[in-house]
Amino acid sequence: MKLRWKYFFILLSVSLVPLLITTGISQRASKKLGKSLSTETYNTLAQSARREIVSATENYAMITLRSKSSLELALQVLIRESAIALALPPPEPSKIYFADDFDTSNTAPEDIGLSSIHMKVLKDGHLTPKSISYTHPNFLVAPGVDCREVEEDITKFTRLIPALKDIAGVFEGSLFWIYASLESGVHLSYPGHGGYPPDYDPRTRAWYTSAKKRRGMTWSPPIMDITTNQLTFTVSAPFFNYDGSMAGVGGIDVLIPNVLLKSQISSQWSKSIQSFLFSLSDVPGGGKKQEWVLSQKGKRDTFKQRARDPKNDTYLQETPKGFSKLIPFIEKEPSGSVVMPYQGVDSFWAYASIFPDLYFVIIAPKSMVMGLPEQVDTKFKVYAQDQMIISITAVIIGVVFIAGIAFLLSQKSNNNVKSIVKGIKRLEKGDFTARLNLQFNDERDMIITTFNHIVPRLEEHLRMSRALGVAKDVQQSLLPKKNPMLQGFDIAGSSLYCDETGGDYYDFINLSEGRMAVVVGDVSGHGVSSALLMATARALIMLRASMPGRAASIINDVNKHLSLDTYDTDNFMTFFYCELAPAVQEVCWIRAGHDPALIYDPITDTFDELKGHGLAVGVDYKFEYEEFQRTLTTGQVILIGTDGIWEMRNEADDMFGKEKLKKIIRTNYAASAKKIIGIISDTLKDFRGSKQPEDDVTMVVIKVEDEPA
Repeated sequence: MKLRWKYFFILLSVSLVPLLITTGISQRASKKLGKSLSTETYNTLAQSARREIVSATENYAMITLRSKSSLELALQVLIRESAIALALPPPEPSKIYFADDFDTSNTAPEDIGLSSIHMKVLKDGHLTPKSISYTHPNFLVAPGVDCREVEEDITKFTRLIPALKDIAGVFEGSLFWIYASLESGVHLSYPGHGGYPPDYDPRTRAWYTSAKKRRGMTWSPPIMDITTNQLTFTVSAPFFNYDGSMAGVGGIDVLIPNVLLKSQISSQWSKSIQSFLFSLSDVPGGGKKQEWVLSQKGKRDTFKQRARDPKNDTYLQETPKGFSKLIPFIEKEPSGSVVMPYQGVDSFWAYASIFPDLYFVIIAPKSMVMGLPEQVDTKFKVYAQDQMIISITAVIIGVVFIAGIAFLLSQKSNNNVKSIVKGIKRLEKGDFTARLNLQFNDERDMIITTFNHIVPRLEEHLRMSRALGVAKDVQQSLLPKKNPMLQGFDIAGSSLYCDETGGDYYDFINLSEGRMAVVVGDVSGHGVSSALLMATARALIMLRASMPGRAASIINDVNKHLSLDTYDTDNFMTFFYCELAPAVQEVCWIRAGHDPALIYDPITDTFDELKGHGLAVGVDYKFEYEEFQRTLTTGQVILIGTDGIWEMRNEADDMFGKEKLKKIIRTNYAASAKKIIGIISDTLKDFRGSKQPEDDVTMVVIKVEDEPA
């Protein structure tokens, strides 16, 4: 009897045993694979969730910092206008409404109405709209102060009404109260409202005393607004008489619930995430800092009460267990993440500093990423059970036939699964040569084909991404690392590309005799080709500027050499080239097809342009350029930019235009050149909204300072 027949009869007699063994091995392998995939899925999701909440925390902190700067700028305007109002003679008398007038309809202003923003917290915790006036502010005189003695201060303070309306209009309802108080006891608040207690004296409030003590801008801990019982953050700062004496304090309130509402995280983990404001506040008299935490609870903005300071009406939430353990990490780094329990549940903690001693914290339970891994594990368990049922059924139908075939098929199936897993693991380790050499002659071949097609594409995308990243780093290195220093001038520049690389260019070139050349260029189009032409032009102009010669001869030589590269193409580059000297307040410039530079004179409040004729560089190698000169005066602001600024469009396809740009320069001419560029960049970003920029944005701002000796 042949050996294969012996094996056949042996397998026939004991077919059930090997079938069960094979099934058991297959089930064990399936469970092991399911457990492995479940673990890998959990680790991947955990890392993804942790990165996302850390990113969300840092983004919110950055947004809050920008809002903080805007509020501080608004407060600077308020205290400046307050000081001016006190210094000027009293204006013509006008209708004045005191806080008590707002409490009854007979004496209140005609426009008084219920506000959807200014809600009052009742004793039972419910919210009710408060009556306010957007036309008239309310005046209040502190207890013990004779109104007749402060009548002149009240009249002078009516000059603040337009400024209060302008500030409120800019922030479009995001501010709660805007107010100013004098040492004499006069208090002005906008929008106008009532509800003050009889003994209310603003000079004893924490926002007033803190600003007065520090003699500068300060942010208070959470304070309960006396007229609405709402929790607010208050930024306040003193203002002074012309003789330097203390005149009073201005302040702006922002609702803490609004701060936390704006912190809602938009992500796939939103339902599991909790957000908090955590702070270490200074305790009067020094010593250990006091901890406090605020969080949003449910749909309404409610907060647990921990303690109340009768003098400052300060409400603090009870500090949950675990936040104290966050302090050592905060002391090491202003932002980061840590894994530790929260209320007995292992959680991801992410934190970021909003400003000193105030942090935004996000907590998410680790269990939020367990759903999918558990589903994977369950699927494999169900699969194992189904395999067992199939095996038992196969035994019943035909032990002899199924014994051998099932064994062979299970072996082949396991080998195929292992081959697929092996290929996936090779790809996971970065081996892009991995391929699956399998053929099923059924729908499973689609998986094999898709895998084999997608691997080289992934490799190509990775290569291109790395190449573009290197190109971006190289091009960014060609731009100035820092703003230059030149006597008699304040100069700053910036460039933002709409792609990884771009064709805009600006530079500061040191010339002989202490002079400096400022160059702004714009290559037609954008992307890699424009970046290459920009790099070529930069090398040419830097090399030629290092040699003797007038400005016109420099651009003439650059044009001749660049035209050799662009002769057979449609590419060209516009240039605005100007030279500045520390010994004289004078500018010499050449305009090669570029938009004229804007120049603003704050003394006459007029704009002009540094005009001049000239073709773009690279169009005609024979063209001869002409240079122009102009005398400058102290305080003038020059802006040289590319058309990506005024041609930027928003979601409604509206163009930004030069008039908005001029308005920014006119409003902020007293700021530094770097600050003006920052304001323009922020305004462009807000104007653009979610629309992606279609062109590069480059600008250089030159401010003429005091005349050199």
